[in-house]
Amino acid sequence: MIRVTFDIDPAGLSSVTDSHLAALWHIGQANPAPHGDREAGQLAGAVGSEIVRRWLAAAAPELHAHQPGDHHWKTLLQHGLWAGPGGAWVPHADCTPQAATPTEPQEA
Repeated sequence: MIRVTFDIDPAGLSSVTDSHLAALWHIGQANPAPHGDREAGQLAGAVGSEIVRRWLAAAAPELHAHQPGDHHWKTLLQHGLWAGPGGAWVPHADCTPQAATPTEPQEA
């Protein structure tokens, strides 16, 4: 039998390489400590936070996910569509205003 042990300094995670950090993630998850062990959980949390920090630092920000006119555009599409020659906006049949006809109360 061969026993392999690792000394991991959670405070030094920012200085390890990406491949080393990936290995530390696996080591932290394979840790034989009992489920709920405080130090095992703190190590897994520290390694995971460093992975997320690096991923977000390298990820390009989302551009144009939300735009000022999106609400109005979505509302238009919920109530109709652009169709026909020239691209006229046509309301959906169930969104057309019903002609209001005043009714007199019925006598019993």
